[in-house]
Amino acid sequence: MPMANHPKPSAKNAEGEFSKFSNLLDRLLSVPHSEIKAKLDAEKERKKRTPKRRVSSAHASAEKG
Repeated sequence: MPMANHPKPSAKNAEGEFSKFSNLLDRLLSVPHSEIKAKLDAEKERKKRTPKRRVSSAHASAEKG
């Protein structure tokens, strides 16, 4: 009895995908905590200095009048 002709995914491709994923994680996890902390602190400081803009809603002004 002949078997259905379904090609197996190649092991080479699976290794390639895993390798890409593994390399991404290695690069992500290799960033020092101090570098991440410094960037977060700089972003917090920048956000603290910039004033928040209030956006008026057209619906709110229409309901008042």
